[in-house]
Amino acid sequence: MNVTLVEINIKPERVHEFLDVFRSNHEGALQEPGNLRFDVLQDPEVKTRFFIYEAYKDEDAVLAHKKNASLPGLRREAG
Repeated sequence: MNVTLVEINIKPERVHEFLDVFRSNHEGALQEPGNLRFDVLQDPEVKTRFFIYEAYKDEDAVLAHKKNASLPGLRREAG
């Protein structure tokens, strides 16, 4: 199993936009072969900080996820 925890900090004025854009990435990741878990957590103390907890069956599943076409657009749009 391969587990990753990612911290993402968003500009305050872009939090709602980030959530809208990230929703499709989240839903897509849940459907990927080898995905075991994909959680999006918002820090209750710092509303602009998010944690993404990803668990994949193996390294091949992680590599397939990284090739997901929505990731480059997400990086661009989320700022």
